[in-house]
Amino acid sequence: MDRLQKIVSSEGRFKNLRETLKNCNPPCVPYLGMYLTDLAFIEEGTPNFTEEGLVNFSKMRMISHIIREIRQFQQAPYRIEHQPKVTQFLLDKTLIMDEDTLYELSLNIEPRVPPG
Repeated sequence: MDRLQKIVSSEGRFKNLRETLKNCNPPCVPYLGMYLTDLAFIEEGTPNFTEEGLVNFSKMRMISHIIREIRQFQQAPYRIEHQPKVTQFLLDKTLIMDEDTLYELSLNIEPRVPPG
């Protein structure tokens, strides 16, 4: 568990996760939050137009690079064998909880910290 937490740590702009993803062979499911953070950073920190009023193609290339990385993981097919027990579990309506129950469970796991 410690090893996995170290890999997915947001420290250093997800440095460990980026390195792990770079060295893995698809298929894999990357953490989209990392890519969304990158896109938000580019959007907020880079102007759409240059000082001369031209389209900032440098920004567009950065966005394109991130989208290309995400799409790379979508190209490899997943070879998942059908597991009837898993399907049965996922479709079991007796396991569905209402929103209040889920909220209470959430508070048990992670209690609210009083402001101050």
